[in-house]
Amino acid sequence: MAAVVPEDRLSGLPDAILVSILSLLPLDDAARCTVLASRWRHIFSSTFLVDFNADMRGCRNVLKAVNCILAAHPTAPIRSFYARKRFHSGWLQELARRGVEELDLDLDPRSCTRPPMIRPSLFACTSLTRLAASSCVFPAAAKIAAGAPQLVRLTEIELYDVTISDASLGVLISHCPALERLSMQNMGNSGTVHIRSQSLKFFHSDGMFDELFIEHAPNLERLYGAYMYLEHEVWLQILHAPKLEFLGYLGMNIQAIEIGEDTILTDDQVQVKTLMPSLKTLAIEVSYTKEGYISWITQLLELFPCLESLYIRSDTWSVIQAAAPESWDVLRYIPCVDNHLQKVVFEVYRGHEWQREMVKFLHGRSMFLKAMEFHCKEETNTPGDHFKVPSEQWVMKQKELLCLDSRASKDARFLFFKRQLVHNHHDDACNNEWYKRQYYDDLYEV
Repeated sequence: MAAVVPEDRLSGLPDAILVSILSLLPLDDAARCTVLASRWRHIFSSTFLVDFNADMRGCRNVLKAVNCILAAHPTAPIRSFYARKRFHSGWLQELARRGVEELDLDLDPRSCTRPPMIRPSLFACTSLTRLAASSCVFPAAAKIAAGAPQLVRLTEIELYDVTISDASLGVLISHCPALERLSMQNMGNSGTVHIRSQSLKFFHSDGMFDELFIEHAPNLERLYGAYMYLEHEVWLQILHAPKLEFLGYLGMNIQAIEIGEDTILTDDQVQVKTLMPSLKTLAIEVSYTKEGYISWITQLLELFPCLESLYIRSDTWSVIQAAAPESWDVLRYIPCVDNHLQKVVFEVYRGHEWQREMVKFLHGRSMFLKAMEFHCKEETNTPGDHFKVPSEQWVMKQKELLCLDSRASKDARFLFFKRQLVHNHHDDACNNEWYKRQYYDDLYEV
């Protein structure tokens, strides 16, 4: 009687399920599973290697393991490649040959005697559409420019804790004619950041630089400096960005703001000739304890005559309520406030008198106002109560103090939220569908 061969139910599963099973394993273990059957080898090389995760935690020799996998599957395409802590520069040529589109290098300076260097052979990956690099050093501008081909498909660059000179950044951008998104975070003090790009639409930085110079960015729509207002000597110059719609965060600590060639706003000088009618959303940090803060706000608003949305942030943790002795009795005409402003958002509303006076000025002048949001944070000196949700009675009292019946736009809505606005609202959060759906969940109903 012939022996009964056990049924191989696992290999009988659809390809998609087998790939899901392999994806739950570390890459080196998944590779070892290919000895089970020829079909598993096909699944691994043709599907699983498309998104290559070289983060093999627990593997003693990551470089050797990756080299063995690449050698065992010499024709397998690689769409995305992620490496953490360990990366061999020789892989770049191999990835270029396999048509890599997304490259994510999260390196570890502690793993070598000097900071990991990104080699100029990166430019051999002409199929790249996205590049993310962390904890590494980019080569000198001359080495990048020496015969490097253009990355004509690269649309997104994310740099985190990266050392790169302004000259090298300029050459990198010039070699990416389709670049649309550039993010630079945790870069230390980058000195001067010089942006010149025909295609760039979104620039995000944590603001750690001395000078930000937007020389030529005809398609730039969003300029987001998350912590730009914290620097005392930042010089912001926007020479040519005719499509810029979002700008923030600006604060009084910025040394100077220049728009075009003949507009400047500093602590002691205001010279306005060139306006920016394209700007629709402005985010500012209000230093209300500094003298002249009202004058600074109103002069800043005059630069953007078609502004529709204004986001206002102030010190989240401060318990200082008294503002500098200022008055909102501003009689001069402010085009955006009087004719265009539709939305005002107080990102951290504590009910301080300076906030209430600013609210009354804006809703009393804005004839086209549609909504004003107050993301509330109750004033408290009790330890552990920093996240205390204000009561409905507190909200009702604020509505009385804000004199909402005297608003210029009778159709305006005043919305009170139980928590302050998240810090990354203008970055990733505002584009997240889940975030949009739950945005109004914390709305007071009083």
